[in-house]
Amino acid sequence: MTRWKRMSKQERGSSLTELALILPLLALMVMGIVDLGRAFHDYVVITNASRVGARYASRFPDEGGRIVSAAQQDAANNGLDGLINVQIDTVGANAGESIRVTTTYQFHTFLGGMIGHPIVTLKHTTEMVVFGIDD
Repeated sequence: MTRWKRMSKQERGSSLTELALILPLLALMVMGIVDLGRAFHDYVVITNASRVGARYASRFPDEGGRIVSAAQQDAANNGLDGLINVQIDTVGANAGESIRVTTTYQFHTFLGGMIGHPIVTLKHTTEMVVFGIDD
């Protein structure tokens, strides 16, 4: 027998063993990347929802319910699969004052149970100046 044939017979199952050792690590890494991508997407959505709420509040500072509705509707339109919490500071601010809209969302991770953080709170605050009340 040649040298190459003897080596191939001795290493017949080594590739399968290497795959069995590496595959769980690769699967965890892929799941972590998917979790990170989902978290980034949801953070961008709540950031935009906060901006929409603040933009609405800068024109209609007295309408707290509609400000919350505008932010939640924007999040729902962009694929957020749960309700966001919207908090408005200084409702009813006068022209020239600032109004702040804070959105929070409880993000449920795939791998969070393994590392002890199954839920991560995503939060964003946007502050805008009130231009005045539009009729």
